[in-house]
Amino acid sequence: MNQFTQQRILDGDLDAYGEVVREHQDMLLGYALRRLGEWTLAEEVVQLTFIRAYQRLAEFRAEEEFGVWLCVTCKYLILTELEKKRREANNLSKYREQLDVEMASAVTEDMEPDFKQDQLSGLRDCVGKLGREASDLVALRYFNKRSCKEIAAQKQRTVSWVTTTLNRVRKTLRECMERPLQPGGAA
Repeated sequence: MNQFTQQRILDGDLDAYGEVVREHQDMLLGYALRRLGEWTLAEEVVQLTFIRAYQRLAEFRAEEEFGVWLCVTCKYLILTELEKKRREANNLSKYREQLDVEMASAVTEDMEPDFKQDQLSGLRDCVGKLGREASDLVALRYFNKRSCKEIAAQKQRTVSWVTTTLNRVRKTLRECMERPLQPGGAA
């Protein structure tokens, strides 16, 4: 973009900015789409990029390449969106885990004492059938109240490995606990 076009836009010529947007829109959309992988989110980030560029147009130096300047602006908006998605996924995972614990607690509180003891005894038996590493994870997470991050550090594993393994262990325990309830299962 040359200095003349920049000045026209700064003077309020929205048609001039519309031309600039049309000139760079496809390139910027491709750039955002490659990094975000979601069409709708990429479109939103591109719109925000053009808004931000318009708001900061006075900072643009005419000797720079406008497309590169737009890409840098877009890159920071993309990084913000990716961080937001990561935080949302992390929060959802924590919420889901907490909800599972609260639901299990609510169910056991509503049970009759003998049934509750039978369930706890069955759960202990099922945990005893797990391998050593799986039962250690259960103990660290649910009895020692350690976070997945703390467990990962202690076990020298990734947080992703810990959460994936705990999900598999919970599934195994659920299946183990349901076996006696199914027809043909041991009483």
